[in-house]
Amino acid sequence: MQSSNRPRAKRQPAIRIFSQEFSESTLTDKGPDEFDPAFVITKLGCMVNRALVAGLLESLNPRETSGGNTMWQGTLRDPSGLHYFSVGDFQGEALLAHAAQLSSDLESGDPIQLMMVAKTRLFQSDDGSIYTSLKPEEMCVINPNTYANWLVETSEATMQRIKDSEMIRGLEADDDTYVSAGITRSKTKGMVLAKNHYGEVDSEVYKLTVMRSLDIAEGKNLITPNPIKQPSVLDNENNDSGADEQTQTSSEMGDGGDSDAKGDVATDSDVLRATIQTIIRTGDSERGIDLATIIGNCEARGFSQNDTDICIDELVEGNIIEEVQFGWFRISQG
Repeated sequence: MQSSNRPRAKRQPAIRIFSQEFSESTLTDKGPDEFDPAFVITKLGCMVNRALVAGLLESLNPRETSGGNTMWQGTLRDPSGLHYFSVGDFQGEALLAHAAQLSSDLESGDPIQLMMVAKTRLFQSDDGSIYTSLKPEEMCVINPNTYANWLVETSEATMQRIKDSEMIRGLEADDDTYVSAGITRSKTKGMVLAKNHYGEVDSEVYKLTVMRSLDIAEGKNLITPNPIKQPSVLDNENNDSGADEQTQTSSEMGDGGDSDAKGDVATDSDVLRATIQTIIRTGDSERGIDLATIIGNCEARGFSQNDTDICIDELVEGNIIEEVQFGWFRISQG
């Protein structure tokens, strides 16, 4: 028998993303080749083939498919809403067994914080509505420190996408135009597709999600918004086309890959650094944010003026932020 010369699909990185940005997506993109990966395109122009998400496991229930097999459908809540996911026999016996155990543990009433690396997809209901869903490759129970760390990292990633989106506001949807505006070439395809499909996007709602997430990372309990009602995932979930959907389960959550769900701790210093950077990014990218505004926002989140002053000095010394004029700061341009 001759060996197959079928090209192996390149493994896509797992994107840290909140449910709000992901669940609002109604656009996909896939190359012409049979084995090209499929991407969900968010309103901020992020192309997501695989996602790294985390949150509180709210439900995980068995469901019999048309083929007589059992699949598990669940919901995972983060600060902005719900992710919907499903685990079927196409994802392997080990993951099915893990889903069954998680469902049993959930019935005991103990809260479960879960992190997963998952493939993304859109599906259309009978009434024509478009919904998002996740197909986990790996899942693991995490502690509050790991969840806080994920919140900080995902907030930073989201703020970068917000900043990029604001840089192209009002510009023609064109790769070269976006590059001239300062967007990295690797990001322009998704941003052009998003602009043509969604139009101009109000980024303020995503900034509020970032602020809420940083508050939770600091230990504050905030009420999350009501989720969009989501129908059951269609039976053909098991028959998704595309070879990239059949890649083996990754080991990156356990062996130090780009989406490692390691148990390192998000310290108060980490959260303060992320909070200062987020506050600065919400302001004018040229003029920056004044010191009094930064300190006031940080004090509202429980940080002292002295700690904030020290952290600002450290960020300036590390060339993370810069003082454009006395008492005014912005994200470093160099």
